[in-house]
Amino acid sequence: MPFTRSHKVARRSAIALAIVPLTIFSTSTAALAAEADQVNLNVLGITDFHGHISGPKDPSKPVKEMGAGAMACYIDKERAANPATSFVSAGDNIGGSPFVSSILDDEPTISSLNAMGLEASAVGNHEFDKGWDDLRDRVGVDGTKLAEFPYLAANVTGATMAPSTVVEKDGVKIGYVGAVTETTPTLVSPSGVAGLNFSAPVAAADAEANHLKESGEADVVVALVHEGVSAEGFGSNVDAVIGGHTHQEQENNRSQPVVIQPASYGSLLADIDITYDKAENKVDSVSARNIPAQDVWNECGATPNQEVANIVNAAEQAAEVEGQKVVATIDNDFYRGVNSNGVAGGNRGAESSLNSLLADVALDGINEQTSLNADIGVMNAGGVRDDLESGDVTFAEAYGVQPFGNSMGVVEISGAELKGVMEQQWRSETGGDRPTLILGFSENVEYSYDPEAPLGKRITHVRVNGEDLDEARNYRVAGASFLLGEGDAYTQFNTQSGDNVIEDSGIMDVDIFNRYLADHQDVQVRDDQTSVGVHISGGNADGTVTAGQKLTIDLSSLSYTASESKPTEVAAELLGGEKTVRASAPVDNTVTDNQNETGRATVQLTVPQGATELKITDDNGTEFVYPLVAQEGGPLGSLTGSSDLSSTSLGSLSPRDLGAIGLAVSVLGLSAAFGAAVYWWQQNRR
Repeated sequence: MPFTRSHKVARRSAIALAIVPLTIFSTSTAALAAEADQVNLNVLGITDFHGHISGPKDPSKPVKEMGAGAMACYIDKERAANPATSFVSAGDNIGGSPFVSSILDDEPTISSLNAMGLEASAVGNHEFDKGWDDLRDRVGVDGTKLAEFPYLAANVTGATMAPSTVVEKDGVKIGYVGAVTETTPTLVSPSGVAGLNFSAPVAAADAEANHLKESGEADVVVALVHEGVSAEGFGSNVDAVIGGHTHQEQENNRSQPVVIQPASYGSLLADIDITYDKAENKVDSVSARNIPAQDVWNECGATPNQEVANIVNAAEQAAEVEGQKVVATIDNDFYRGVNSNGVAGGNRGAESSLNSLLADVALDGINEQTSLNADIGVMNAGGVRDDLESGDVTFAEAYGVQPFGNSMGVVEISGAELKGVMEQQWRSETGGDRPTLILGFSENVEYSYDPEAPLGKRITHVRVNGEDLDEARNYRVAGASFLLGEGDAYTQFNTQSGDNVIEDSGIMDVDIFNRYLADHQDVQVRDDQTSVGVHISGGNADGTVTAGQKLTIDLSSLSYTASESKPTEVAAELLGGEKTVRASAPVDNTVTDNQNETGRATVQLTVPQGATELKITDDNGTEFVYPLVAQEGGPLGSLTGSSDLSSTSLGSLSPRDLGAIGLAVSVLGLSAAFGAAVYWWQQNRR
């Protein structure tokens, strides 16, 4: 049994006191009275559940997700042991969900949470995936619609969401304050949250906590913040914080307030114990820990809450009818980026084989199925939620790859805007959870970048269909409506902030994907990299190089981070001069977490007289050609590309900046079923 934490102490203490000799009863009266004033509150919490209602497929293996039925059973037992137990969420209950929930508009997930007695939830950014209108009118934010619990948002204005709610347990008033990341408008389609304003979540949550305690509306305050947070910024009126959004685990009992974050998908259940002294009107102690899914499953896997189990079973049966239909059979595996911990999809800052494939799908699908005539395909890493394995691909598996139900479209942007979009892949020079969000581009796009250059000046050369990018001409870019609508803060598409217009195809992403897979069963993993990182040092201060100089060429982004094939050696050659100079180096495939630099090597070359280009190749199929453009009167030429991609003068560049100029990459060639399933589930869920 798991009931050994502090909220069970009072019951054991009372039993012990009942059997002490009566001779000391009078001296214990004060102690008993003091103990009677102590209330042991228990707060259980989740975050970023994302509709993961099904239990483990193979419980004999380590259980990573507890599932809704086992979770509900565990919460039931906690409430039986201590009636002063709450169940809350820090947001993203829905959206980005597995097929079993998403195909049914996440109704099974909300119904499961209702049955569990969820008392409050912060609103998460994914609650806005279908727009504020859907959240307000269908899901509900005040407990009167599909969701029977309130969604809270202290930092959102323009919406009818309460900043907090108060729940009373054993005479103690617990105030739950909700807040969501202020970057929400960049994480969902901006048009869906038009008119809503998102301020700093910690400051807004702290201000609401001050109000609740100073007004006497709450004795205890727990902040539910859909953001990766620490204790910094919270004042003394916040007693505990449940964080979210980053899908990371956190457990900090030494901070004030105590901060905990139960990762995502029901992999952990936050358990906060709060002792409150009613006589003194103060919190005596707060402690927190995360309960692993395996522990919950061991306790409740065989005895799930039956009401919730029925909801999940009905959803699984409804989804299975359409979901198990095979849409294609493919020969190869495609993966998302991983960090050094090996968690699938954890690295959105790396180029991945699956994101590249989806960009090809966007371009091919738009041009094959519509008359919108796109030039380029693009895909955002955050929209890719499952890997794609070889063999039979079911509708459910295809849907799970990109489960957001976006329509596909085209936007016409200038070459300068396209370069600006590329620059926005890098978000921070100081790190953080997601300092880089690398886009997938169709294989007719190739570019180089300098990872050591300042933000906004990292793209050094771009080619489309083998030709240098023309910043003055327009290119038609195909992709999901979310991304083209400036989602994930790619504002250089200028569809919200400028005059560019999305031409919607009316075709859903999963339909284009399924048709592409059926037509390209032998589709190959792209061995070459769309992007390559290059930093060159050792030349002249004016950006030129001279015969006899030794150049140090630092290469990166030569490799994928997952299980795709990887290079072991890279070679660099200076060609076109009086002789060919060649050097090679081993490739270090150590994964660079949250970055695009996996696949590193350093090559040194001495410049021969008359060289005209630098060629880089590796043994995994990547080839890059870097033209050396002759400079009149110069001894050899400057290391510039043949197109001017920067307003920076070459004369102003230091040797350290040489890598920010001119690598030209030359690898070329480079829904009726839903309605039926919803109806079936509604008829059979009980």
